[in-house]
Parts: sequence; C-alpha cells; structure tokens
Amino acid sequence: MITYLTPFRPVQTLSLLLLGFCGATAQTLQVPPVTMDRGSANILRITLKPDPARPLTALQWDLVYRSGLRIEPAGLVAGSIAESAGKVLTCGRKSAQGVNQRLTCILAGGIKVMSAGVIAIVRLEATGEAPKGKLLVDLENVVGVSPALEHVSIEGAQASVTIR
Repeated sequence: MITYLTPFRPVQTLSLLLLGFCGATAQTLQVPPVTMDRGSANILRITLKPDPARPLTALQWDLVYRSGLRIEPAGLVAGSIAESAGKVLTCGRKSAQGVNQRLTCILAGGIKVMSAGVIAIVRLEATGEAPKGKLLVDLENVVGVSPALEHVSIEGAQASVTIR
C-alpha cells in the first residue's frame, strides 16, 4: 500500500484556523420577542452570550425604538448577571431621529467579568396610539471592554414587539 502525503500549506491552514476561530467565538446579545396590548407595559430581557476567550467587564449600546413605544431611562435596570458582577446600568436619552427614539446605555463597574445571562431589563409601554403589528427595538453601536481595557466589537441585536 502506498500512502501519499500532501504538501503542508501554512497559509491555507492558518486561514482555516482563523475562520474557525472567528466563527466560534463571537460575543452576542439577544433580545427575545414580546407581545403586548395597546396601553400596556411589558419587559425586554437583554441577554449576553459571551466568548470565554474574550471576557467583558463593561458594555455600551444604543437602544433604538419607534414611535408607539415609550421607554424611560429609569425603566432600564441591570439584570441578575450584571448585578452579580457588580455592574450598574446608566442610560440617557439622545435626540430623536425622525420616528426613532434613542437611549444610550453604559453597563459598567468594577473589574469582574460578566457571564452568560440577562444583563439588562427594559420596561416598555405601548402607547394608546401604537400601531397594531410588529415594531422593532434595536441595539446598535454595541461596544464591549475587556479586563485589559481592550475594545471588543459586538454585533447589534433586534427585538420584535408585537402590538395587539
């Protein structure tokens, strides 16, 4: 039996390793959909799925929502995972852009890293004039900070809010 060995190709091997590494280690935020009636309130849970190789000690994001929904800065609180890591959530309103409202939020405090789970809870209300159907709530401009104070880019997330 004859065995043929293929030549070692370091560039191709490195490329494959990097592709596998990048795809398997992304930090993600998730916001499950909610359903609510006009004139009622509900909550959104922002969940972190961290990359163990790139732990996070702080996060910043913009919460963008449409007319028909009302979210007050005081209606955002740190979730259980953030609280157990000693984090505090602070949000402030930015200028409206057309029908979009925007809050900028910073979740920080101490040097403990955040594990997987709910990092923030958002109380939202559907106004009496809210259109029936789906409205979107977006997390944009998401940035994380590692324990070594390195910038960690994180893809935004989107939640669907169904108004009945």
